[in-house]
Parts: sequence; C-alpha cells; structure tokens
Amino acid sequence: KQWYQRRVAITAGILDKNGPVYSAQWNPSRDEFIILYGFMPCKAAVYNTKCDVIHNFGENHYNEILFNPQGNMVGLCGFGNLRGKMKFYDTTTKKMLSEFTASDTTYFEWAPSGDIFITGTLSPRLRQDNEFKIWNVKGKILHHHRVDKDVQLWQLKWVNSPTVLPAPPIPAPLTSKEIAAAKPQAYRPPSSRSGGPQATRKLIDHGSNLPNVNDGVYKPHSGNQVSKQALKNQRKRENRAANKATDAATTDSKDFQAAVVDEREKKLKNLKKKYTQIQKLKAQQDSGKVLEKNQIDKISTEKELLEEIAKLEV
Repeated sequence: KQWYQRRVAITAGILDKNGPVYSAQWNPSRDEFIILYGFMPCKAAVYNTKCDVIHNFGENHYNEILFNPQGNMVGLCGFGNLRGKMKFYDTTTKKMLSEFTASDTTYFEWAPSGDIFITGTLSPRLRQDNEFKIWNVKGKILHHHRVDKDVQLWQLKWVNSPTVLPAPPIPAPLTSKEIAAAKPQAYRPPSSRSGGPQATRKLIDHGSNLPNVNDGVYKPHSGNQVSKQALKNQRKRENRAANKATDAATTDSKDFQAAVVDEREKKLKNLKKKYTQIQKLKAQQDSGKVLEKNQIDKISTEKELLEEIAKLEV
C-alpha cells in the first residue's frame, strides 16, 4: 500500500500536458509502461518503475497501446472515432518499424506468434461493411474477408493459443524500397510510365479516296455522299442561325431605341425643372425682392428653354 501511494504521488507530476489519459499499459516482458495522455494530438511516453521518462514517441492521434505477447513490439494506434492510424515500434531500440492505416477498425488482437495480428470492423459499433483483416507488422495484408451485406460480424478470436508462448519474433524495420512503395505516388499517365503502354495511333493517308474533298478542303454539300436528311438538317441549322442573328439584331435595335427615349426623357425632365425655378425667381422679383446677377441671367434664358422643351415634346 505504501509503495502504491508513493507511486501515485510521483505519477501525479509526470504528465506534462493537460488533458485526459487515453491508455496506460505495462510491457509484458519488461519493467516499463507506456501512457497516452493530453489533448489531441496526445503524447506517448515510456516510463520505468521509478516513473522516469525513458523515451518519448512524440505527439499523434492515438488512443490504444498494443504490446505483442512477447513484449518486444508495440503498436500505437488510433481506433474508434480516429482514422485507424497505426505505428509499430521495437520496444528494445524504440525505433519505428512501420506506419500504415486500418480504417474503420473497432477490434485488434495480436496472434500468439507476436508477428501478425487481426483487425476487424465489428457490430454493434459499426453495423455496415463488417470485415476482418490479417496483417503482418510491416502493413502487408495477408488475408481479407468481407461478410455479406445482410450479415453482421460480432466477435473475432485466435483459436488454439499455445500455453507457452513461442520465441519472440525479430523486429525488422522497413527497407528503403518498402518505405518508398508505401508513400503515395503522383499520378502519371500510362504513356509516361517506364515499360507502360505506348501510343499506337498513327495517321492514315487516305490519298484522294476521302469523299467530298477538293484541293484538301472538305465540302459537306459536294458530291453524292450527302443524304437528303443530312441536307435537310443542314438547312435547319442554317435557318436557326439566321433567326438567332435576326433576333439579336432586333434586340440590339430595341435596346438602342429605349436608351434614346430614356435619354430624351431625362433631358426633358431637367429642362422643366429649370423652367420651374425661373418661374419662382420671377415671382420673387415681382414681389420686390432684389435678385442676384446670376439669377437675372437665368430668367433671361426662359425663351430658349421653352423652345428646347417644345422640340423634345414633339
């Protein structure tokens, strides 16, 4: 009890990022454990029995820690509401062995051999597209089984598990070729791929055998090759084009006339406004008010103003 209380007191200060603890797992073969903690992307760190950090895996979107039965490999995974990203590490060297994605995974279990595992999309978590896959640690799918649409897969389990575990598998990191093959490649058309299909189309010289060709110019109405229906369709197309051109010209003409009428009405309105102002000035002058020179000049333009108004109202 004292040991437990002391460890709790130490552990309370080792998590250096705020947020929940998603998972904590002991290594089955070593005195060390891994904790996933903090708001997403969470931190993943390895601790010894004194709660000292002995390795930091950095931050990523994880919520599961999955040691193989022998404890020499571990997978850090993001399942459930995460995208199914998985990273596998050698627990001795702490080097990454592989990285890949198993989308829609709701179940994971290592095989007793410790070098392959099974993932599944199971009910009731996901009731559609139920399936399971068997993988190796490098991300190669060894077997993939999909159930029928009207069938739901509820449970998966390795059978005939040995009472004594086999020797731990030897972790083997991905080679440079495997890493390059795993990376998404930019699309290249088949004609630009090495060894891919090449363009085989060639220009065919028909010589003078082409119908309706005269001096290298194709004339659809020349010769006897054009049927009556083709001529009829051609005339329809020409008539439609002519009608469109006529409609466009009529529309342009109407628009122009409307613009002219609008401009004339606008000018007439301004002239009548000036005439109203002149009448007000004359009334002020008759009442004995002394007008400014520019106001008197404005009154003198009354005759010309009336002539312009008469022209526009015709």
